[in-house]
Amino acid sequence: MWSQFSPKSVCTVFPFPYLESPVGRDDCYQYYIDSSLSPPCDLAQFYLLFSRSLLQCIPLFVEAVLERLTRGVKSSELRTMCLQVAIAALYYNPALLIHTLDNMHFPHTPQPITAHFINQWMNDTEFFLGLHDRKMCIIGLSVLMELPSRPVVVEGVAAQIVPSVLLLFLGLKHLYSSRLLNKPDLLACTGVPEEDQNEEIPSDEDEVNENRNAMMQQQTCTPVGHEDDEEEDDEDYWDEEGLEGTPLEEYNTPLDYDNGEDEYQFFTAALLRVQNTDQPWYQSLTTPLSDDQKKQLQEIYSLSQQRRSTAAKGQW
Repeated sequence: MWSQFSPKSVCTVFPFPYLESPVGRDDCYQYYIDSSLSPPCDLAQFYLLFSRSLLQCIPLFVEAVLERLTRGVKSSELRTMCLQVAIAALYYNPALLIHTLDNMHFPHTPQPITAHFINQWMNDTEFFLGLHDRKMCIIGLSVLMELPSRPVVVEGVAAQIVPSVLLLFLGLKHLYSSRLLNKPDLLACTGVPEEDQNEEIPSDEDEVNENRNAMMQQQTCTPVGHEDDEEEDDEDYWDEEGLEGTPLEEYNTPLDYDNGEDEYQFFTAALLRVQNTDQPWYQSLTTPLSDDQKKQLQEIYSLSQQRRSTAAKGQW
């Protein structure tokens, strides 16, 4: 019965004051149980990003999606939706999320839930498609790498965090280019290089393949004489379906507003704080980067400064 509702319409079923009551939380939990989880995942993320007073609901939302994730989810889209609920909770209140995960146990899995969540997230970063999903993932990874008391599992994936962020930014660059093709007056505000403005857009399936290839190429050097092959591959995988985004793209959250979090500034500020306060951890995050990745990181720093300057002038 719940599949007929969108995140926006379900907000009328579970208004914030109702969710804050025990009965409302029970009804919302039943909503998770009775549904396929796609609509409620959108709803949970929608609530967590909109309301700053639902602390008591975080364990409810997180337990529901993590219980589902630990039983195995074949659909990459559903996995990323479930993950984004926990990522939204991480952004909302990092300490509460980690406490919730550390005290969560499911009989069907012996693995600590914190480790399962982090490992699943790192394995699935390539499946975060669309503008909102990529922004959510980048902001979440930025919060993760800046946690004051890092879980052991985070230390174990240190070499994956920044490369995953770089891959997400690569996808964002194409998305921002595509969305501004018909708004040439705004192109200067984005920092998108002119040569990228005429690129076509990838479908979700082709984009996942491209993401996987890009991640593999980040770990190896390009053999001499293969540059032309790479250019042909780049030309082959773009089409217009990538403009559609993902289901939550249809609904604006505070992250998606013009005055919301800027993912470039959020990430670079977090990494700079880590560099200034925890050099050993910063080295763990950045030492594994290839020369190409280090170059891309510098480009992100430059673009972040440009966006900050543009925003200060009231143009972004």
